[in-house]
Amino acid sequence: MKLWSRQTEITFFEKALKKHAPEKLFYALGEGFYAYVPKKVDGEGQTLQSRNSLIGTYTEEWCKAFFEPIAKDMGLFAVNGVVCEELGLTLRSSADLAFCATPCTSQTPENIKLLFEIKMSVISNYSYTGRGNIIFVGDYSTHKGNPSLLRSD
Repeated sequence: MKLWSRQTEITFFEKALKKHAPEKLFYALGEGFYAYVPKKVDGEGQTLQSRNSLIGTYTEEWCKAFFEPIAKDMGLFAVNGVVCEELGLTLRSSADLAFCATPCTSQTPENIKLLFEIKMSVISNYSYTGRGNIIFVGDYSTHKGNPSLLRSD
C-alpha cells in the first residue's frame, strides 16, 4: 500500500491532461499554468471549480484501490458511489466509498458495513509547461489555495 504522494498528484494531472484542456486544471497566469496561485503572484487563490469533479473522481478511485485489500481481508467489497435510499444515499448524493457485503452500487442497509466521506485534493503546487511536463513548485505553504486539507467543510 502506497500513501498519497507528490507522484500521485502528478499522475492525476498527467491523466487529466489526456482528456481536458490545461485551463480546466490549472490557473493560466502570465508566467504559465499553475495548480494554485503562488503566494508571490497577484490573483485569487480559490480552487478551480472545473477541477473539483475531476480530482473528486480521481481521489475516490484512489481510495478504493488503497482500501480494497483491507475490505477483502474482512470478506467485504470496497465500492464507490453506493446508493441506499433507506439511508439517504441517492444517485445525486451517493457514498464516496463503502465497505459492503456485495460488490453492487445499489445496496441495502444491512449490506453496508462502513461508509467513507472522502475529502481529498491536490495539496502541493505544480506548474505545467505545455509540453507535458508537470513540475513541483512547492508544498501547501507556497500557494494561496485552500486544499481540502485546510478546509472545514
